Amino acid sequence: MNYKKTLFILTTFCLFVCSLNAQSEGNKRVNSSYGNWSFGAGINIVDDSGTKGRDFFNVKENWNFSSPITINAEYYIDNFWSISATGSMNSYVSGKNIDSLGLVVKGYSADYFAVDMSAKLAFGDFFSSYTFDTYVFLGFGFNKIGRYKLDPFLVDLPVDIDVIPNEINGIPVDGNGFYDMPAVGKITLNGGIGFNYWFAET
Repeated sequence: MNYKKTLFILTTFCLFVCSLNAQSEGNKRVNSSYGNWSFGAGINIVDDSGTKGRDFFNVKENWNFSSPITINAEYYIDNFWSISATGSMNSYVSGKNIDSLGLVVKGYSADYFAVDMSAKLAFGDFFSSYTFDTYVFLGFGFNKIGRYKLDPFLVDLPVDIDVIPNEINGIPVDGNGFYDMPAVGKITLNGGIGFNYWFAET
């Protein structure tokens, strides 16, 4: 596994977000009367295909989307800076490409869990626009992927081989010739750009 593939976790897309926000007059983020917190819930997609973004929109083969729950809490320090914590759950889906090594075997999928912390810098005040509010973020996280199996892509083996090897290219292989991928946890460095669209002042 390469942690860089999860750099934009997520490439985590929030396709639906419902938030509770408190803002002051002028459609700003900080309100001394109601607090500086925002809470959200959404969904996410995990692309762990190992294609390094070259085949990003190949939904059929690369996007994992199963029980894709995301929750987050954000604290606004002022109208520019905020810090956020996000938790995400998902699962690898059978038939999906993982690490460009093979396809997830049906019945041997893996759960995916991630926790991320980040600092955000918002640009709404710079441009005097509080409706369309762009930001950049940088942070770190931890994700864990459970044990799963892959049906490997074409592997060159000697034509006279009678016994399935215990491993191929350092990867354990089971009696059916599937890659037996162990559970793994890793630390990630996350960065990106995004935006909020404010529908109302609260």
